[in-house]
Amino acid sequence: MKLCLLASLLLVCPFLHAEPKPEALFQSRFFSLSQNTDLLCATSQQQFMPQAELVRVIEFYETHHPGLHKQAVAVLTDHNSPEHLADLKEFGEDCQGKPDNELCVLEKYWDDREAALRALALFYDTKTVIKHSDDYQLPRFKADHLRIFEKAIRKIPAFLRQKISKAKPNDNLAAEIADKPTAMQELIIDAFPEDYKTSIWEDHTHPLTLVPGYGFRYQTVAQVYSGQNLIIFTIKAFDKGKEGKTYRDINLEYLVDFRLPIVVHEIAHTIDNFHFWNGSDDLYFFYRYRKISNDAEIGKIIADAKLALWPSKWFEAFEYLGEVHDGRYDGITQEKLAELLAQYILIPERLLVSSPAAYQWLRDEVFRGIEYQGYDRCATPLSRRLSWWQDATAKMLGR
Repeated sequence: MKLCLLASLLLVCPFLHAEPKPEALFQSRFFSLSQNTDLLCATSQQQFMPQAELVRVIEFYETHHPGLHKQAVAVLTDHNSPEHLADLKEFGEDCQGKPDNELCVLEKYWDDREAALRALALFYDTKTVIKHSDDYQLPRFKADHLRIFEKAIRKIPAFLRQKISKAKPNDNLAAEIADKPTAMQELIIDAFPEDYKTSIWEDHTHPLTLVPGYGFRYQTVAQVYSGQNLIIFTIKAFDKGKEGKTYRDINLEYLVDFRLPIVVHEIAHTIDNFHFWNGSDDLYFFYRYRKISNDAEIGKIIADAKLALWPSKWFEAFEYLGEVHDGRYDGITQEKLAELLAQYILIPERLLVSSPAAYQWLRDEVFRGIEYQGYDRCATPLSRRLSWWQDATAKMLGR
């Protein structure tokens, strides 16, 4: 089923002649940009919006906005799979007659009130859709994941997220990949989320969407495909970055929630995809349109940039990357650009030293003068060395 959020629920409302007027959606008013270290120097149990504030966000947008609640929950629970549809039907029957029956459905969908409130509040304020995979059997996000997504969204300027939200689903995928080898076509089609086209707008655009999955060839922690603004997370691998995890390969335990760099890196891929797009031209699946990383002049800046050292070579704890050399990720251009964007946000002090020209270009041309304080400003350490017992236990458990 294809769902549309009605134009009256976007920015134009037939009730505007009445007083008081409803508030326009997607103001980024409550989940505001964080340029300091508050969200970085924190565990998964710190620095996220409390439930009472989530309720206030929801009330702000729903007041004098008839129909918004029902339509928003429909978008946030939009699926094609028979199992999901059966669940939603059952939820609707269980919630029938309750004063807030749509929110009741969303709570049952998430099996958690906080997760439902955070998903709804983030959608209203930031135009971000967070939901389950259409594959009913896949692991699902929990409230804990929505908290870290909230923090990552707050590290991205609103004007960049607005560009991302204009992404158009590709209606001609088969035709656009027809000239690729058969094996590659099969991999692309297999990885392409079945429900990517379902939650779209009347103007045929698609909001930034986060879903669980396995990523390309089931090998990646998180994945963004060229031409998309949908981020797929392999939950088990992603959660390795949470504080308290131990890694025998780098002999470290993280003391802060280090999933944040992963999400920021993936959002950076969507910035790359849509930075130059005017919001109306057709987009194609792979590299048939202009993105930052395939611009010839910018490519020289990216190639010449020397990435800074992340704290403790963080990426080696998550997946094998052949492009990591001496603790620096010098991979293919689009990956290196995503790292540059992430480093500008998360370790700008180091990037300014390692690549002053790239830093200046990012500041002036991409971030419009916005600058950040990074992990190096944290008052407490980000990680600590494993004790001999932790190291020995990790080896026995294969972690």
